[in-house]
Amino acid sequence: MKNTQKKKGRKKFIALAAVGVAAAVGGVALYGSAQGNGKEDSDKKKVSTVKVEKTDLKQKVTVSGTVESAEKSDVTSDITGVKVKAVKVKKGDRVKKGDIIAELDDTDLKAQLTQAEKSLENAKALSTINLNAAQRGYDDTVADKDTGSARGSKGIDEAQGEYDKAVGDRNTAYDTYNKAVEERTAAENAAAEAAQSAADAAAPVEEMKAAVKEAKKAAETASEEFDRLAMNESTTPEELDTAKKTRDDARNAYEDAAAALEDAQEGLRALNDYADLCAQQTSSALVREKELYAGLSSADRLVDQARLAAENAADAKSDTDRQYEKAIAQSKDTLDTAKLNVDDSLSAPQKLIDDINDNIEKCVVRADCDGVVTDVSFEEGDTYTGGAIAVIQDDSSFKVTASVDQYDIFKIAGDMPAEITVQAIGSDALDGKLSFVSPTPATAALTPDGASSAAGYPIEATFDGAQEDLRIGMSAKLVIITEERNSVFAVPDSCILKDDKGWYVKVQGEGTEIENIYVEKGLETDYYTEISGSKITDGMEVIQPESDDKEAGSLFY
Repeated sequence: MKNTQKKKGRKKFIALAAVGVAAAVGGVALYGSAQGNGKEDSDKKKVSTVKVEKTDLKQKVTVSGTVESAEKSDVTSDITGVKVKAVKVKKGDRVKKGDIIAELDDTDLKAQLTQAEKSLENAKALSTINLNAAQRGYDDTVADKDTGSARGSKGIDEAQGEYDKAVGDRNTAYDTYNKAVEERTAAENAAAEAAQSAADAAAPVEEMKAAVKEAKKAAETASEEFDRLAMNESTTPEELDTAKKTRDDARNAYEDAAAALEDAQEGLRALNDYADLCAQQTSSALVREKELYAGLSSADRLVDQARLAAENAADAKSDTDRQYEKAIAQSKDTLDTAKLNVDDSLSAPQKLIDDINDNIEKCVVRADCDGVVTDVSFEEGDTYTGGAIAVIQDDSSFKVTASVDQYDIFKIAGDMPAEITVQAIGSDALDGKLSFVSPTPATAALTPDGASSAAGYPIEATFDGAQEDLRIGMSAKLVIITEERNSVFAVPDSCILKDDKGWYVKVQGEGTEIENIYVEKGLETDYYTEISGSKITDGMEVIQPESDDKEAGSLFY
């Protein structure tokens, strides 16, 4: 497998070299590809040119690194100064998280645990006695408060009942009085109306009396006239009949008027009688109203007395409740203090037990990750004085550690893409990315003369996907892609010159003239630089200075 990868890598390197040479050779051309024999062709200067084409550029920082485990664990224990009872693993063993690595002697710890548990039991018994006494005192106080509060509530209810009854009686008295006022007012109104009706009826009666008198006189006159005509022999029958009719009509009119007068007088008497009755009823209603009014003050007084009694009952209960609440608060404080004392008296021995149990548990030293044991530092019977009992490294995931000098560290940042080449497994670059960039440099090393050497900034890179052939400790080359441009115009950096107007490239013009085309520089790599400008076109050939021709072969990476 490895031999195959190495061969493929070698083929890739040869192919890249061939492309580089071809590019170097192909980029050098005689301006004017038609090789004529005339004088015009011989006058043209031979120049080296490079064709402008779109390409992908990558700016890189390259460093050497080492393949390490993505997770490394030094298995230790907080328990020191005890013998190692057993070591369960050896170098090269594969372990899972939680597997036992070693066991330390816990004999002394278990003896300490027995004594601590006995001390805890004694403390619990004493605390229970004190707590029960405080609880009884609190419960008794609460019960007394409930009894006294119930008694006070009963007194309030009774006083409130008397007050409610007094209020109800007063409301009834006021309702009865108001009704009497309404009845008296109605009687007065009825009496006034009856008196007015009697007065209104009296005048027509007097008028009717005068009319009856006139009708009677007319009837007597008509009767006398009829008698006179009847005695007179000269009276004709017609005259006598007319006089008789006049006499009868006058009599009838008199009788009708007399009957109407009698009816009117009867009605007037009835109205006068009703007016007298209404006056009597008004007088009776007024007397009753005064009697009821006199009783209102008594009803108000009873309400005030009942209200005061209810307020006194409520105040008495409030005072009693406050006294009980104070007593309960005091007994509650006593109970809480007893509980706190329990906590205080038990916390120390319980903490000692917990600490001893933790230490006993720590005597069983377990792996805290999956991986392979790469070192074992203690044997059975050794006294453990601290440090790593064993070292576990996860060989299922890897990272590359490296160092970047102070001149390149500002170019890189976390999560930048990286190309990782591990020659031990093949020359093909593996995809990865930066996972860590230290903000500070590593501790500087001392040179033989005692001076401090420059220290690099530690970095780490992870692989994209699992890599089965990797092994811890392999050497790796880390190429960090700090910036890239896709499909841009680029030329060798040596082709770009500068004057007072800016950056430019040279292009062969008409005849022997050379034209300067000004450009904007973009991304710069070790050899190529991105250029742009309105006159730059795909396939344009720019002149490469002759001084760079001898270095062209070495400019390909």
